[in-house]
Amino acid sequence: MTAQTSDNDALHSGALAQMARWADSAIVAASVAVVITALVAMFVALMAEVVVRYLTNQGMGWPTEMPNILFPWLVMGGIVLAAQRGQHIAVTAIQGWLGRGGNRLLLTGHQLLITATFFYLAWVGLDVIEITGGEIYPVTGISARWAYLAMITGFVGLGLTALTTLVHLLQAGDPLAVRAHNIEDEL
Repeated sequence: MTAQTSDNDALHSGALAQMARWADSAIVAASVAVVITALVAMFVALMAEVVVRYLTNQGMGWPTEMPNILFPWLVMGGIVLAAQRGQHIAVTAIQGWLGRGGNRLLLTGHQLLITATFFYLAWVGLDVIEITGGEIYPVTGISARWAYLAMITGFVGLGLTALTTLVHLLQAGDPLAVRAHNIEDEL
């Protein structure tokens, strides 16, 4: 009975880890798609504005509104991507004094705090979208809520990243290796 319970626990923890890896892959893919789409769209819009202005001495108008709408998506996509790759600035002075168990406890508490904070910010952000819904960009007619939606989406991405990090932390042999990014691995 004990061996079967142990096998079931390993199966469930393996399934949970697999689900966390799948969620991480989906978050990274979505973040990369958002960042690339925002960059390309802003570049094309602003380049079209420059060409039209050069050829006709008149602007189109709408390309100047695109950065207001798309830049928040670019920034939040980059923030979520950095969190997924463990590339945010971290203060690690205390971690040197703690052992594996202490670091696991510290980092687990940290991820729980991050999860609660970002899901709460996403929830509060829904009220902000209602307030900004009446603000319309004059040329495109697009609501400012699309720009603010980037923040809510980013907060959800950061909350989900904290949850998957928590799963990885609970299963990792070395808690400091979770989301540790080594630039030499890419070269």
